[in-house]
Amino acid sequence: MIAAGLFSTHVPRLMILDQQARREYMRDNITTFYDALAQIHRERIAALEFDTFVLIDTHWHTTLEFVLNAHERHAGIYTSDEIPWMIHEYAYDYPGDPELAAAIAAEARERGVPAEAAAHRGLPVHYGTLNPMHYYNPGPAKQRVLPISVCDTAEVEPNLRLGEAIAAAATRTGRRVLLIASGGMSHRFWPLATIRERASADPRDISDPALRAWDERIMDWWRAGDHAAVLAHADEFRRTCSPEGRFAHYLVLAGAHGGPAWNTPGQQFGRYEAAIGTGQSNFWFR
Repeated sequence: MIAAGLFSTHVPRLMILDQQARREYMRDNITTFYDALAQIHRERIAALEFDTFVLIDTHWHTTLEFVLNAHERHAGIYTSDEIPWMIHEYAYDYPGDPELAAAIAAEARERGVPAEAAAHRGLPVHYGTLNPMHYYNPGPAKQRVLPISVCDTAEVEPNLRLGEAIAAAATRTGRRVLLIASGGMSHRFWPLATIRERASADPRDISDPALRAWDERIMDWWRAGDHAAVLAHADEFRRTCSPEGRFAHYLVLAGAHGGPAWNTPGQQFGRYEAAIGTGQSNFWFR
């Protein structure tokens, strides 16, 4: 079953662990997410009974099918190829969940959604998984982790059906799952000439007021539990605001909870913030 759902940022700045470096990068408006993610773990995750983190990772892009990382263990040293000065030589080690990965892929294919549970050597783990796990899955007794890609060619409906498959597979395997939609909201960066000047977390540094207005509309619906409204506007949001991962992470989360029938209000942790032009937030659904 789905024990809870979480829409969570994974911005690289989460891994700037030195206080002075944070100030130098974000100046006077430092992100609230360092405290917010720790609070989510402390107040929501630590006492939750569940077996596996399943993450829809919008930094893992595929084209022909959804891919599930079915390794028995995710372990290695990670350096971001995008922004290595921010995330480098980061050691990680988490148990995987190949049984659940195979079950989700099978349930997805039964629903007409191409999916592969892959355990090939060298299959990478991305920071869309590692950054949230740094905060949500700490300590020596780590819980299972199952990263899932977003498929760039998938429209709204296949994402919803993948969510249905995750819920069905969790029930079939007896797993209690914390499903994390890992990524942001509107996702349009500032140009290179000004991007570092706009690196604060202040929402005024969203790259376009129209994008901020869309994000705020979506968050209002989340607070009200009006997921039907979000889904009714999902195509328009995808076309207009270039949301991270084409909003697949949220769509899968919604599909796992019943699609338009889902009416659970979200609780926001931290504020709504900018990250070099993009919109970011964290919402807990249970």
